[in-house]
Amino acid sequence: MSKDRSRDRQFMRRSMIISTAAIAFFSILMALMISRLDPIGVFLDFIGPVVTGVIAILLLVLAFIGLVVLFGNLREYYGETAGWFELIIFLIIVIVIAFIGFSWLHALLTGLLCIGVIYYLHQAQD
Repeated sequence: MSKDRSRDRQFMRRSMIISTAAIAFFSILMALMISRLDPIGVFLDFIGPVVTGVIAILLLVLAFIGLVVLFGNLREYYGETAGWFELIIFLIIVIVIAFIGFSWLHALLTGLLCIGVIYYLHQAQD
């Protein structure tokens, strides 16, 4: 294996580790927001429902970006090409989590922002 290819694989491994840690962090924060345990619930009530909704949407979109980056790198690491199927599945999963955990409005806005991310990634490839 050439030095460039091994350096690329090392970069992909590092990126996968960082993406996994980011997904775990955002998922824990989302679970805490959904559960509304005593100290978190008091804080969320203090900052208001609009700010809480914005934070929830941003966490969902960041988790979506982390999933896309993780599985894109994973597929490239094994020499395959990441396709649209993964993007659509992750989009559906994030929208369902937003709908079940928060509301239909959160799901709608999260879906629109995730579609915007997909559009941006598609345009960045060209």
